[in-house]
Amino acid sequence: MATFHPKDWHRRSSRLRRMRREMQARDANAAATVEWLLSTGLCLGLTALLPASAMLSALAALLTLAGFAWLGVAIMQAEPPVGSPHLTAWDAALFSLAASFGVQSTAHLAALSP
Repeated sequence: MATFHPKDWHRRSSRLRRMRREMQARDANAAATVEWLLSTGLCLGLTALLPASAMLSALAALLTLAGFAWLGVAIMQAEPPVGSPHLTAWDAALFSLAASFGVQSTAHLAALSP
C-alpha cells in the first residue's frame, strides 16, 4: 500500500506546471503553423487564377508580401525574435520569405532549362 508523503504535492505541482507549459507551447506551435499555412494557401489560391506564364513570379511576389506582413505582425506583437520555446510570427515571416526565395530560384532554373 502506498504511503502519503506530505511533501509529495510539490513534485506533482511542478510536474503539472511543466506539462502545462509544454501543452501551451504545442498549442502555440499549432496555431502559428496553421496561420502560416492559411496565408500560404491564400497566396497559392490567388496565383492559381493567373496564366501559367506569370504564375511563379506572382507566387514569389505574394510570398514576399506575406513575409513582410508577418514581419509587421511580429514587430507589433513585440515578441523576441529568438529564444522563444514555441513558433512565433518571426518564424512565420522566415518561412514565407524562405518559400519566396525557393520559388524564385525555381523560376530561374525553369527559365534556364531548355
